[in-house]
Amino acid sequence: MKEDLEYRSLIPGLPDEIALDCLIRVPYQSHSGLKSVCRRWKRLLSDHSFYAHRRIAAKGEDLICLVQSIVSSPVRAESELKQTGTKTPPVYALTVYNATNDTWRRLPDTPLLSAGIPMFCQCVAVAGKLVLIGGWDPKTLDSIADVYVYDFVKGGGWYRGSSMSTARSFFACAAVGPFVYVAGGHDNQKNALRSAELYDPETDTWRSLPDMAEERDECQGFSTGDDRFFWVLSGYGTESQGRFDSSAELYDTVRCCWTRIDGVWPYPNASPRASTVCLPLKEKRKCELTDVSYPSLWYTDASGGNGGNQRGVREYDWKERAWRVQASLPEGIRSSPCVTVVEGGGTPSDRVFMIGSSNGEEGTVKYVACVLEISGNKKWAQLDAPVEFSGYGFSACSLHL
Repeated sequence: MKEDLEYRSLIPGLPDEIALDCLIRVPYQSHSGLKSVCRRWKRLLSDHSFYAHRRIAAKGEDLICLVQSIVSSPVRAESELKQTGTKTPPVYALTVYNATNDTWRRLPDTPLLSAGIPMFCQCVAVAGKLVLIGGWDPKTLDSIADVYVYDFVKGGGWYRGSSMSTARSFFACAAVGPFVYVAGGHDNQKNALRSAELYDPETDTWRSLPDMAEERDECQGFSTGDDRFFWVLSGYGTESQGRFDSSAELYDTVRCCWTRIDGVWPYPNASPRASTVCLPLKEKRKCELTDVSYPSLWYTDASGGNGGNQRGVREYDWKERAWRVQASLPEGIRSSPCVTVVEGGGTPSDRVFMIGSSNGEEGTVKYVACVLEISGNKKWAQLDAPVEFSGYGFSACSLHL
């Protein structure tokens, strides 16, 4: 009779609990190889409970996912400019930085993305999945409603998700609980949007939400870690192109309504997109306008306070209704910072990952990756990123596996 492999021990000669304790110590990058050993290992490593064991044992790894332009050599770029008279639009790829093991890699290509990662798409991590949403078609440069999903737990590469109801770019996006929320941005005619919708990656379905009170193009989205509120910060309307609104709106997922809060963003000429993050709160601080806790907002200000000379990392003071500099920026960082909070395995995180531009050799621009410890000495640690991972970062998110 053929032996039933389903009931073999995880590791012959060891109790399963000890075998599991061994397997959770294997680095994530080797998990695809482990899945090929046997059916039981594949089933185990494709289940979220395995990664819960890793978190409990403090063996999980922090992954930073970055929509990043592929670096072209200055010689090649100059040659293309001479031949065509124009610069070639950037080509994006999906970079993964393992903040635990200090390693860099690219997610594999797929025929689904034959033209490359959509330009200016948003990336968000939810339930072990990486979701790419919207942006521009790399060939037509039109706004798109496309959705692509990469499952880090089950593997199997990319698959195409259900599209948004509206093509949009430069919109707010964040994971709140098991869902992804999007709002604002602009359509193909560059009209700013008030619409919002919700994506359920488990059922691959979208649901429309009530419209915001204001049109909000180039807005920033975030959640506070309480699985209830989706915040949309600043942005501008169609008739006020480039002049950013000072208000924010937050969506209550229980009451299914929006609340406007004024005076949060005092920089009319600066975008909060990509440069502003919300750290999970370690203590509850109630907001007088709603029953939501005050978010811990941090802004990496490379321009010096909307054109001033006080560059640095700012935290929003809800009592004074003002942004206060709490740390300096790394030497040489001058613009375009893209930041995300390092998730931290379910515990409140105080680490911020940033990739920002600085001056390279012979007038070129290079991008430097750093990590800031908020609760420590508030100093940036520069990461030693290989040159192929030194391109412009548009969107970033993190997950813990």
